Amino acid sequence: MDGMAGGSPASHAGESPETSSSSFSGGGEKKKVYVAVGAGESKAMVLWALHRFPSKDDATTAAFVLLHVYSKPRFILVMGTRIPASQVQEQQLVAHKKMELQKMSDILDQHLLLCAQEKVQAEKLVVESDDVAQGLVKLISEHRVTALVMGAAADKHYTKYAANISSGVVFVDVYG
Repeated sequence: MDGMAGGSPASHAGESPETSSSSFSGGGEKKKVYVAVGAGESKAMVLWALHRFPSKDDATTAAFVLLHVYSKPRFILVMGTRIPASQVQEQQLVAHKKMELQKMSDILDQHLLLCAQEKVQAEKLVVESDDVAQGLVKLISEHRVTALVMGAAADKHYTKYAANISSGVVFVDVYG
């Protein structure tokens, strides 16, 4: 579960990364909708995706992959002080990573419960990358992702591009 060099994503054990289908047509294979979940409030985004891809019948049901890209922190909070991660002992970094991954796993489990309540098949996938954006791009390529839901940027530099997105959620339909 250590970080991969060069920013390539590493799947964490226990999660099954399956490829997505490119259509909602029957034939047994369900479309996979990847929902990128961050450490912040993501329940509303998962609910938005559940309503966007409703579970009407088995032929059109989308299976969800709740995705989180973990990247090493630049700073660690130690006794109320932000310390550069490069200045922290390895055992503190390992403990911090374990704690962060556990918190994220708990959040993903809550979202899996939401999916189960809506009778939508879902799984979780945690990948690790030095850079979140590069990790997402690599994952899209490796898993042939055709549908990705992610939160809109809250950064003021990006909001001018997302001015028409009232829900704060972005749906990306990826083509070949």
